[in-house]
Amino acid sequence: MSLETSLQACFKHTEGAAFVYFIPENFPAFEGHFPNNPLLPAVCQISLCADAASRQTGKRLEVKSVARAKFMRPLLPRTYLHLTLTPRADGKTLCELAEPKDGQKFSQMILSFQERDK
Repeated sequence: MSLETSLQACFKHTEGAAFVYFIPENFPAFEGHFPNNPLLPAVCQISLCADAASRQTGKRLEVKSVARAKFMRPLLPRTYLHLTLTPRADGKTLCELAEPKDGQKFSQMILSFQERDK
C-alpha cells in the first residue's frame, strides 16, 4: 500500500467543519521516523491537508506551496486528530491539526493547493 493510500485510509469522518483522522500504530511512516520513538513526519501532516482539501472540493488536489508551517507537538501513533481548513483572502489555506478533545494544536500550516494531473 502506498503512503498516499495509507494516509487516505486514516480518514474516518467529518464533524462539523473538521475532518477526523486516526493515525494507527502500524502506519508505515513510523517504521523509519523514528525507531522506538515514532512520530508522524511533517510531510505526512502536509499530505493529510491535501487529502482533506481534496475531500472538501471533490477534486484531486496536491500541495503547490508551503508558505508557513509550525509544529507544536508530536503526533504519535494511535492518535485521533481534527483537521480544519480555513480559506484566506490571499488564496492560501490555513490548515490546523488539533486534538479533538481539548483543541490543542499539533501543527498549523499555510498552504496553497493545485489540481493534480490526471
